[in-house]
Amino acid sequence: MRLYFVLTVASLKMYFRNRQAIFWALFFPMLIMLIFGLLNFDRFSPPDVGYVDNAKNGLSTALRDAIDDGEDELLDLKTGDEPDLREDLRKGDIDALIIVPAGFGEAGRVSDLEMVFDSRKPSEQGVASTVVSDVIDSLFLDIAEVPAEFRVESRFSISSSTIEGEGEGFRGFLVPGIAAMAIMQGGIFGVVFSLIRFKTGGVLRRLQATPIGPSHFLVGQLVTRLTVTLLQTYVLLVVGMLALRVSIGDSDLVTWIDISIMALFGGALFIILGLAISGWAKTEDVAAPVANIVTLPMMFLSGIFFPLEVFPDWLSNISQFFPLTYLADGFRAITVDGASITSLGSELLGLGVWTAISFIVAIRLFRWE
Repeated sequence: MRLYFVLTVASLKMYFRNRQAIFWALFFPMLIMLIFGLLNFDRFSPPDVGYVDNAKNGLSTALRDAIDDGEDELLDLKTGDEPDLREDLRKGDIDALIIVPAGFGEAGRVSDLEMVFDSRKPSEQGVASTVVSDVIDSLFLDIAEVPAEFRVESRFSISSSTIEGEGEGFRGFLVPGIAAMAIMQGGIFGVVFSLIRFKTGGVLRRLQATPIGPSHFLVGQLVTRLTVTLLQTYVLLVVGMLALRVSIGDSDLVTWIDISIMALFGGALFIILGLAISGWAKTEDVAAPVANIVTLPMMFLSGIFFPLEVFPDWLSNISQFFPLTYLADGFRAITVDGASITSLGSELLGLGVWTAISFIVAIRLFRWE
């Protein structure tokens, strides 16, 4: 037991004396998070609009098809039941809601089309209002076959209201994703290059001649990296709270415990994956491209910067099984949705399966020299 403790302390000292490693482990993901968060890239995407059809007639269907024009892509329409879509609007999953009344378009009455908006998103509200007004006007002129100067208000009207949504928007999506990405990079790159240097410098060969076994050395490395993983996660999330005004769950002790557990699961997985890569690669020249081949696809295809829904179906069906996807989804569920760690069975199962696979590969590939 003493050997485990001594090696862990020595490993911690070596890591924290490397100021450049600490700087880049925090600076790079923090820089990405602040750039994407402050520039608010989501403002360029079409507003997500829910559509409730209580009329279910030819005119309401024509209205939906006209709004959901795939060529212009001005609005991204989502149909469904009114209670479900109102909940999506409250949570921030959609930006606006269109409610078509029963008897929409019937002659002899004014059909009042209801639109509900998220008050935090005025730009999306402006786009959605303009598009719907133009579509209604064009649709009326088509069905009535009247001159263009005829006023549309004699047949249709639009009433608007707003609610205060609870979602975090793009920043709430970005911050936990960046924290997950940092865990992946720190686990893989930190372990890979440290182990390769130990190999090429003969450190591992000299340790082999001592009473120290592989388990002592690996446990020391694992504890060190997991300690760094926790500190890294806390720093990034706190910066997200202070600089980007992102809420972290209920911000209570239970939330931070759940975050810690998820970070430890993810950290253990990527540390073991780094051990597998360093066990196979003999030099840094070989290890660097292998590590990049593993991390780069996950960085851009695991929903770190953009939701998986923006990818083609075949690609998102593959990406949802990436280990980084499970970790990012788990972080978002805790920080954005306020979920408990006990409700994240699929995410924990996915991380567990990947950890078991990586552990078997790492054991088979580990070499002292």
